[in-house]
Amino acid sequence: MTTSEHTPIPLGQFVSAAGRFGPVAGVLTGAQLSWVPHRLAVRSVDADRMPTVAAVFDEFARAWAFPDAFGQNKDAFDECMRHLDDIPPDVSAPSAYLTVIENAPRLLSHEPDELRWFAGSLEFYRDHYRDVAAPPAAFAVVLRSPSTLRRRVETRWHDAGSPVALIES
Repeated sequence: MTTSEHTPIPLGQFVSAAGRFGPVAGVLTGAQLSWVPHRLAVRSVDADRMPTVAAVFDEFARAWAFPDAFGQNKDAFDECMRHLDDIPPDVSAPSAYLTVIENAPRLLSHEPDELRWFAGSLEFYRDHYRDVAAPPAAFAVVLRSPSTLRRRVETRWHDAGSPVALIES
């Protein structure tokens, strides 16, 4: 991990960097998000309810209102996550899609090897919203964690091939 990954940055700066080539995930310790930049679509999921990949599908489907036909598999998950921007034409598109994962140290606790797939998928969605979506948007994930477990979250994500940013609390 680089020094810059250990220097906390404001949420707006994290989302902006994630929308380009910065880390797609950032760790936030302590308090709730105190400020959310304008025009963000924000959803919250709880890692306590996501110990397995199947549970990740359920929690994200609930939070992002996936269609009833969602197929409960990785390909269907990819498809739904790349269509968060399917909104009515009279509604302004958000500038970013942000998922807050509460209790992040417990994410995929029963299937820890799947974190590599999940982290890679998030980078794929980030690249899709940056390079393919019209209009382009940022895509990012906030990993909420107690400060005592921050290093554990950083290490798990780094080991999964996805370094994280630190977000100011």
